[in-house]
Amino acid sequence: MFTSIGYHTFVISKNLTQEEAEALWKSFKQYRNNTGEIYIEGPCEYDKDPFARHFEIKYVGKYKGIWWKMRFSSRGFCVDNDFKPCSIKAVINPKILSEQKSYIVAAKADSLEKVRECYDHEAAKISPILGGFYNYSLNRIDYCINFDVSELKCGNSLELKEELPKRIMQLIKWSDIPDKYHEEYREENQFYLKSDSVVVNCYWKYAELKKDFPNCKDIKKSYDIIRFEVQYKYPKVSTVLRSVRKEITYQRRQQMKEWKSLGGSEFHEKQSTADEERAKKLTAVREKVCLRDEIVIMRRMLSDEECSDVIEKYFSEIIKHGDYYTFDTAKRMIEAKTSSWDKAVRLTDALKMIRDSGGITGAKKTLQKKELETFRRSLRELAKLKINPVTLPNEWGIEHIPNLLDNYYLIRAEERERENEKQFYEEICRDYIRDCRKKGKTWWKF
Repeated sequence: MFTSIGYHTFVISKNLTQEEAEALWKSFKQYRNNTGEIYIEGPCEYDKDPFARHFEIKYVGKYKGIWWKMRFSSRGFCVDNDFKPCSIKAVINPKILSEQKSYIVAAKADSLEKVRECYDHEAAKISPILGGFYNYSLNRIDYCINFDVSELKCGNSLELKEELPKRIMQLIKWSDIPDKYHEEYREENQFYLKSDSVVVNCYWKYAELKKDFPNCKDIKKSYDIIRFEVQYKYPKVSTVLRSVRKEITYQRRQQMKEWKSLGGSEFHEKQSTADEERAKKLTAVREKVCLRDEIVIMRRMLSDEECSDVIEKYFSEIIKHGDYYTFDTAKRMIEAKTSSWDKAVRLTDALKMIRDSGGITGAKKTLQKKELETFRRSLRELAKLKINPVTLPNEWGIEHIPNLLDNYYLIRAEERERENEKQFYEEICRDYIRDCRKKGKTWWKF
């Protein structure tokens, strides 16, 4: 089973003075000439940045999970009283960089320290200017969840299992396109939405690898993988970071208050045994207070909780919660679960409109003002009934397909329950053995 939630790519950036940029550029060229391990592409010019030259620095041959973008310009701004018009960005695939070479499993929060070690190791070979992972700021983050559709319980026929990834991608393509988003392009096995600051990309992983990496070792394993990813571009990252920095400032104040309440400013290393607990608390608070903002921010933005929250937000907004049913089955469920006949008719009409319009977005285009708001209310109420507004075509011969994200939550809840049960019984056994030892009994051994 390969369902996993986390992140798969992120970009970090650092501003440079002209002198730092020239020295780093010289180091890149020298490393290229001495080792032949990297090559330089460019210069590239972009309409949105007409006064700058851009270069890309990549490794020769096998992808190592990292490459750099370097920007030269005479126009910029001051950082800590230094004029820094240039910059360096590192594009990182954490699983590949940390040598956990998997294209179908997302990186988790506990991968970050290993990523830092690997990045600083590679950077140190080239230039000290390039190093210091936590001296960078986040510039882009790609959150993702990989759904393993083989985990879905919706029939056991071999034909259905082979067709399921394609069927689910078709259902997803009938989903909602929120305001301020547009479908950037159309591919058979991809649903790609874009706004000014966020990209939402959902695709069949097998089709992507087969097209771009046909020799990838994970290509067979990827057959059942549907990836849903949310790419935070720089404007969105910048907005979120402002909010996070405010939270960190508040937390720092609270931590300093705790430090003072524990007498941290007057506490010395030489203390009695009675003060050991107090010393532990002071050490924990001091570590939090002294932790640099960029470290706190990076750990927060790439935490498992943040990844889950982002995926939940955009999945709910676009694909919606609730299982997929045929129209007739969904209608019967609505009538059984709804006490108001008028409400049941309204919800059923919304399903019919979506079915006949080729998806949620097509249905929305036929509505205006009050009708549109009523339609949106119907979508929210269908989610509460655990019915997805997109229905299964009768010709598919499938009565029910579980919702991808709802099924993920269900499976993880069952796993946690089994783990808690296992820990409970292990604790009982430990207590029993401990009690036997105290009484001098040894017959508990096997």
